[in-house]
Amino acid sequence: MTLARALPMRVFFVAALFFLSGCASMNLDYEEPTIELVSFKALPANGFEQNFEIGLKLTNPNNFELPFNGISYQLSVAGEALAHGVAANIPTAGAYGESRFVVPVSTSLMGGFKVLRALMNSKGQDISYQLKAKLDIDIPFMPKLTVIQDGIIPLGQKPQ
Repeated sequence: MTLARALPMRVFFVAALFFLSGCASMNLDYEEPTIELVSFKALPANGFEQNFEIGLKLTNPNNFELPFNGISYQLSVAGEALAHGVAANIPTAGAYGESRFVVPVSTSLMGGFKVLRALMNSKGQDISYQLKAKLDIDIPFMPKLTVIQDGIIPLGQKPQ
């Protein structure tokens, strides 16, 4: 290979290294958003499937807005998977802001029985739940983000 042919290739590799090192050293002050379950509403059953609507609040702690392509989610109660769903057209969470929306979820008859059994075994005590959401953020090179929220459903009697 002659020097005239090798020089452009070397310049390209050196430029690529500078570019990649610049990308790697960018300090994006990014914090993961949080998601909260704020409402739960039963809808009419459809055969062996029970449908619900859940209200979610997504909080963006960043100084830039987070636009979303969609979300997939799973709701577990007492360690048992209860319901799941997907939704598109999620509202953008503004910088240092919140986005509230309602999404559909559904559960099978068997999933509902598992949760009912867990509720009966709890003997009136508070019961735990977990909301696991996978967010598809509409920002180039931003990977999908999984956010998990654990909480307690107060079923126990309060002392008087």
